[in-house]
Amino acid sequence: MKEERDLSRLIEIGGFLKKLRKEQKLSMDQLAARCDLTKSNISNIENGKKDFNFTTFLEYAKGLRLHPKQLLDADFSFLK
Repeated sequence: MKEERDLSRLIEIGGFLKKLRKEQKLSMDQLAARCDLTKSNISNIENGKKDFNFTTFLEYAKGLRLHPKQLLDADFSFLK
């Protein structure tokens, strides 16, 4: 089922983004202040509740002060 596949991917990506944010000791408010995302959007993305587009992905990278390639180089299980 496509929806189940997509949901598991969103959860995995969101968890990865949350881990990166926490490694930098950033709150959602602090991350939101660094980029053009709201705290609500960040929460929904990190919890796998919201699909997002590439520009949102770029804003998240900007907020983490990471090159987008660093986010794309992750070893996601759904790519195996």
